[in-house]
Amino acid sequence: MKVVISNFGVEVFPQEPLDYEAQWRTIERPPAPRRKRLFELEHDWGFHIFSIGVHLLDCGLADEMEFWNFAPDRRFFWHDYGFFWMNFHNSNDLAEYLKTSGPPDLYIQHGGIAGSGVLQMLEGLSFRVNVAALRAEDDKTGNSDAECHLVDDAVFMDDQSMLYVPVVNTEHVKPSNVEKKFDFIYLAQARPSKRHDLIIEAARESGLRGHFHPVEAGELELDGTQISRTGFNAANPVALMQASKMAVYSGIRESSPAAMWECVACDLPIIVHEDIEGGRHVVEPGVTGELANSGSFAEVMRYVQARLHLYRPRAWLMAHWDTETILNRYLAFFRQMGWGG
Repeated sequence: MKVVISNFGVEVFPQEPLDYEAQWRTIERPPAPRRKRLFELEHDWGFHIFSIGVHLLDCGLADEMEFWNFAPDRRFFWHDYGFFWMNFHNSNDLAEYLKTSGPPDLYIQHGGIAGSGVLQMLEGLSFRVNVAALRAEDDKTGNSDAECHLVDDAVFMDDQSMLYVPVVNTEHVKPSNVEKKFDFIYLAQARPSKRHDLIIEAARESGLRGHFHPVEAGELELDGTQISRTGFNAANPVALMQASKMAVYSGIRESSPAAMWECVACDLPIIVHEDIEGGRHVVEPGVTGELANSGSFAEVMRYVQARLHLYRPRAWLMAHWDTETILNRYLAFFRQMGWGG
């Protein structure tokens, strides 16, 4: 069985068009190296995306896996997990590849509308799973572009869908007895949608020590706070979580970010904006953390700080969303929806 997982960027159309049909007549795939199993690699950005395919390889249910993306850097290589990473330019490029390779048996698409054409391309050819993220406009009308859906908010639940939880590498993302340097941590790039301003204001009001990652020097005004920061590749995110007492997530337009669930796996109570569009189900009040509104982060952060010993985030995660348990739940759901794997 062949499984493909995708997380598409924007399609790329070079000024000098390539003859993709001719390209695919000449491209040869190099031999596969020895692959690593699901928990052999340490923390990695793509674990929550790749894990279900790697799990299928580990269980012997799949004998081939690919990852598809659109990117300017058109290249193809083996990942350490034993799947073939494929950066296509655009859907025309991918369509020519499909003529040579045939469709996958199982196709799992992560992301928003960037790859909607690929879902249509594989209609009737593959069992399609759409991990819908950050829905907008027509996307909010229902689940109709795949055989089944993993959705990031209960509002989108129907008889074709299951609630999506990003799988966490709990073998490596876990608590440690290291010194707690930070009262809180926020793992998010410095983009307006992440609403760092709410946490900066809360830190000024509360006096709590915090850390932002990944944030580059000069991207945010941190004067009057006890917030430090590290840029991309300047620190180990797991080590930062382990050195923190709690986590905050003030973004609203989100889609169940893996970083939130990783904080919970590190046993950090998490404070999440009550209006978050996806991923609210990470918060079990009094157990994994609390919800806050735009004006109450300082108050809620102080509340959680005073009651840190009462929260049990990792125990809750392991009881309800353990790595292999949730992967097998997804597979059972796909079979229920008609997948023959």
